[in-house]
Amino acid sequence: MKKATCLTDDQRWQSVLARDPNADGEFVFAVRTTGIFCRRSCRARHALRENVSFYANASEALAAGFHPCKRCQPEKANAQQHRLDKITHACRLLEQETPVTLEALADQVAMSPFHLHRLFKATTGMTPKAWQQAWRARRLRESLAKGESVTTSILNAGFPDSSSYYRKADETLGMTAKQFRHGGENLAVRYALADCELGRCLVAESERGICAILLGDDDATLISELQQMFPAADNAPADL
Repeated sequence: MKKATCLTDDQRWQSVLARDPNADGEFVFAVRTTGIFCRRSCRARHALRENVSFYANASEALAAGFHPCKRCQPEKANAQQHRLDKITHACRLLEQETPVTLEALADQVAMSPFHLHRLFKATTGMTPKAWQQAWRARRLRESLAKGESVTTSILNAGFPDSSSYYRKADETLGMTAKQFRHGGENLAVRYALADCELGRCLVAESERGICAILLGDDDATLISELQQMFPAADNAPADL
């Protein structure tokens, strides 16, 4: 049975207690009383130290007769892909009509709130709260574009009432609902493009606030999508 190198067992145990997701992939740990092995970032309750053993990778833990944890899925070979899968899942949870707190979100993706917030922002360039607000804004835009009334669109987007929307009108649409209906008429919209772990990202802003956040694979498609959203606006690259 080959053990992970470089770290002592005491050091490995301390890293398990810390649940640091950035160190996943260096080794896995197994619990003799349950027959399960986990990543060290697993959010499951810690076992007693005397019941824990360490293995260099999932293959060795499997060969020793342990089964992978269904919560942290340590058998997935690519730790970076595993973290990206968690963030993708978090994004989908944030895109539900019912708002979700950071603590509830972290529990559902088996991470601590601190590490989720840090990893989410590093991956998407946005905080979970900002992502949820951007999704609401997208739902609002889609509803307005279909010709729904402002009140109906606000409720469809997940706002509890009209007053909640109007308190955050600028940060929700980056323009008035009327301006949006008219394709950004009389607005100067400036955009910037950058890489993110989900591909290419376009962020557009008017004088009233962020009006679009688009994700895609190439710049030309993102710029074209922005132009389709705001055909009556003066769309141009931002002066950075």
